[in-house]
Amino acid sequence: MSEAETSIEETPPPEGKGLVLLGIQRAKTWRGRRISKDEKDNLLHVRYRDLEALVRAVAYTIPELEPEGVQAHQRMVETAMRRGTIVPAPFGVIFHGRRPLIRMLQEQYLALDEALSFLDGQCEVRVHVSAADGGDPDDELLGIATQIYSDLRRGARAAVPFPREGRKLIGAAFLVDKTGWVEFIQRAEDLVSAHSEISLDVTGPWPPYDFVRFVV
Repeated sequence: MSEAETSIEETPPPEGKGLVLLGIQRAKTWRGRRISKDEKDNLLHVRYRDLEALVRAVAYTIPELEPEGVQAHQRMVETAMRRGTIVPAPFGVIFHGRRPLIRMLQEQYLALDEALSFLDGQCEVRVHVSAADGGDPDDELLGIATQIYSDLRRGARAAVPFPREGRKLIGAAFLVDKTGWVEFIQRAEDLVSAHSEISLDVTGPWPPYDFVRFVV
C-alpha cells in the first residue's frame, strides 16, 4: 500500500451509509485488505480482486445536482486520473453501503477489466470547430471541419463525435496518450490556423468520461 493509505478493515463504512462512486482503478495491493482509506483526500478504496472502487462516504440520499458538487466530483476524478488510469463514474452514482458496491464489481468485472485495459495511459481531449464569424455553417465549412476531424482521428486511439449544436461545425472527444496530449492540441491548432474562416475551442486533458458507460 502507499504511505497515504491505511487499513480500516475494523471500521468499514456502516451499511446504512452511502458510498458515492468516483471511478474504478487497478488495485495497488494484493495484501487481502478489502477497504483502505486515503487520508489525504478522505477517500475510500474498496477492492474486489484486482479492481479498486474509489468512493466517498456520504448520507444515502439522492445527490443534489448542484454546480459545486459536480465540480468537486470532477476535481477528485481528475486528481485520480493524474495518479493512474481510471474508469470515471458520472456524478451521482451512489451505493447503499459496501455490499451492493462489491456486487457491482463482481457482476461487471470483465467489462471493467476490459475498460481499464483500453483506457490505460489515455486521457480525453475535446475539440469544437465553429465558423469564425459566427455565421451559419455552409457546405464548404462543414467539409473543412470534417477533414480536420479525420486528420485528428488518425492521431487518437478513439473518438466520439458530439451531436451538432447551433452554429458549431463539429465537436468530438478524442482519446489520446497522456504523454502526447500537448502535441495533439498543437496539431489541432495547426490544422485550424490554415483556415481563417473557422475557429477552434479545445479543452483537456480530461478523464475519459465520453468513452465509458456505467451500468449499475
